[in-house]
Amino acid sequence: MPDAPGKTWIRYSQRVDAVIAYIHAHLADPLNSDTLAEVAHLSPYHWHRIYKAVTGESAMTTVKRSRMHKAAAELLRTDLSIQAIGQSVGYPRLHSFNRTFKAYYGMAPGQFRHANSRNTDSAISTSAFNPARYQVTLDTKPDMHLIGLWHQGDFMEIGRTFEAVMAQCSIHGLIETEPVTAGVYYSDPEVTGVDALRSFAGVSVAADINPPDELQKIIYPGGRFASMIHTGPYALLNQSYHWLFGCWLPASNEAVKDQPCCEIYLNAPVQTDPSELRTAICLPIQS
Repeated sequence: MPDAPGKTWIRYSQRVDAVIAYIHAHLADPLNSDTLAEVAHLSPYHWHRIYKAVTGESAMTTVKRSRMHKAAAELLRTDLSIQAIGQSVGYPRLHSFNRTFKAYYGMAPGQFRHANSRNTDSAISTSAFNPARYQVTLDTKPDMHLIGLWHQGDFMEIGRTFEAVMAQCSIHGLIETEPVTAGVYYSDPEVTGVDALRSFAGVSVAADINPPDELQKIIYPGGRFASMIHTGPYALLNQSYHWLFGCWLPASNEAVKDQPCCEIYLNAPVQTDPSELRTAICLPIQS
């Protein structure tokens, strides 16, 4: 087991957790480094270095990434105007939102919405003829021991839970050079209300590692899986799920197992352009 962190460092991690929660609750509000230092009750002279030491990125990078992720999800899931979405993520001026979104996703908000807001049937039929984009492999995986936190609510907001998990794992010395992060999704967002959605955000650890008090541990059962790689923003993951269940599964002659899907994140949003994010979607199937 890693050595327990000192009390001061644990206190710092708790303040970072509070700031992460504050950021996600106030994306529409003006946020700057001084404001977040006040939330953390830390000197602005040292706040930036402490936050980056715990999370791996600056607080303002977290703010921007969280705002852009929410904006992308709202563009695809709602009919709100682009200006209204920009305002909801802290950009009262439309031109500023357009510029920032384009720099982050490589296209303007309107282009992003038009390119990706297709109805389900259209998305499936179009993707079915593009095997280079969607490839499924059948394999057997061992049990996965995950240390993390439960997330209640919108799957598109699980990022804030992962950020809290990664901060705690960093503090307690549980993060390896290339940690395996995974999300387990116990609800179907197509039929379950947003507030009732339940998931788990975790980091894979050895079986003999016990969680610190701030985190929980679950065992995600191994077995046979149909796995596919989704490449691109998390906001577009739903398209890959539609293809996997609506196109591949009926043609595969496989039967699903009574077990929730798991996502394994093959690179980190902290270090990766959204277009290059790689997510393994793992569908449990019967032996």
